Amino acid sequence: MEQEDQQKTATNERIEKLEKELALMKERYIKLLERTIERNGNQKPEVSDRISNTNTAVPLEKFQLLVLLNQSKATTPDFSVSASKLKQAFSINKTERTIRDKLTSLELMNLVSSIGLKPKNYYLTAKGLQIISQQQRGLIQTL
Repeated sequence: MEQEDQQKTATNERIEKLEKELALMKERYIKLLERTIERNGNQKPEVSDRISNTNTAVPLEKFQLLVLLNQSKATTPDFSVSASKLKQAFSINKTERTIRDKLTSLELMNLVSSIGLKPKNYYLTAKGLQIISQQQRGLIQTL
């Protein structure tokens, strides 16, 4: 009888301990979720939607990459940047492969050029800089 009471007490203590651990885990999960939402949640793109409405053959996502390259001062081969550096520097919520694919398509449009290093480094061409300045002028006129 005494042994059964000890086992029940031990079991109850273990249950209480597990419930406390579960409560702590829930609190940590909620905090992590809140931080993730704050960081990645309802972020507005740096470039306005008005830019995408102007006449250009560059889709908005690709244009954003052009702007990020411009902000990185990647305008010459000496200052070229890789997709991973862009992702880290600007906290882009896309995979490096996606960013690389978009940069490659921009390269095919002659808006971006690359250096054949591994990893491949990209920089803006004169045509890419021209499109950015046209978009900025169009944006200023709409304001």
